[in-house]
Amino acid sequence: MMFVTSLISKYMENPTQLHLLEAKRVLRYLKGTIEFGIFYKMGGNKELLANIGSDYVGDLDDKKITSIYEFLLCSVVVAWS
Repeated sequence: MMFVTSLISKYMENPTQLHLLEAKRVLRYLKGTIEFGIFYKMGGNKELLANIGSDYVGDLDDKKITSIYEFLLCSVVVAWS
């Protein structure tokens, strides 16, 4: 949701009809998924954990680095790439 919100917000100064339709589409999606969510266990691990990795060998041609990360809160993934 954060990604699509940031995309739509780029056009707040000069929105078009297409941007309004996309915003309505996002709202319909939220309405249809209201029962979904991230559930945290009571008494679980309350720490924010980060797993970060990188690989220089993944691209053999130009040796660009490949990075990954994952953040967990109460043992539930809340961000990743």
